Amino acid sequence: MATHPVDGAALVQSRFRALIADDQRSARDAISRVLVDDDTIDIVSECENGNEAIAAIAEHAPDMLFVDVQLPEVPGFQVVESSGKIPAVVFTSALDRYAARAFDAHAADFVVKPFQHERLLQAVERAKLRVQMERSRVVLPTQTSLESSDPQLTTQAPKYLERLALRNGNRIFFQRVQLVDSFTAAANYVFVHCGAQAHRLRSTMNELGRKLDPKQFIRIHRSTIINLECVREFRPLPHGDYLVKLLDGKELTMSRNYRQQFRQALSRLSYTQ
Repeated sequence: MATHPVDGAALVQSRFRALIADDQRSARDAISRVLVDDDTIDIVSECENGNEAIAAIAEHAPDMLFVDVQLPEVPGFQVVESSGKIPAVVFTSALDRYAARAFDAHAADFVVKPFQHERLLQAVERAKLRVQMERSRVVLPTQTSLESSDPQLTTQAPKYLERLALRNGNRIFFQRVQLVDSFTAAANYVFVHCGAQAHRLRSTMNELGRKLDPKQFIRIHRSTIINLECVREFRPLPHGDYLVKLLDGKELTMSRNYRQQFRQALSRLSYTQ
């Protein structure tokens, strides 16, 4: 198990601690190269098997974990289950059949081997955004104790949509909502965009919008809802509109009417000037 030294100064909230667990040296090197190029990420450890990974997670408490599903000694899924709460987990595998189980385990992403550099970059960005979202949900202890001591202040959190049942010919498959990049309207249907794929869902934008978690999904146009975790950048266009670019390169237009709520939503996830 190789441990990377980390500066002794306290890590600020804009930094991330990453741990890599894979028995293939080439896979560890590919992930490490992408992480090293990001000056907000510190690699705290690289592990070759599940037992090493469990010990390293307990020692370093990483923000993000890149773990092979078929890790020796203890498989990747069991490593995650036995290690408690890790803000962002990216599962990797040479077999895409593990993708559904990875998403059911609330993974930030699932990347198929052999790795493509751009795909790893996308996974890293998703992991960082997942960590930022988890940090933004931290509640001050004084507020927690106040709410728990007064039943009138305790309310049940709303239940938002977690999976979509989508049709592909005669086949029905389930898609985790948190991994959808965007939704676009078309008459009485909504197109569900997941990377290069798009699936049609019979619904209206208003109906769908009420079922989505507003901390993760935001409407930027009367016909467009996006996943905040998938936003790479945005910039102004003439006449007050904005262009929003997603991690997969897709470019969408944000109407000026939704600009303020979009900026407010982003401010809850990260520092914006």
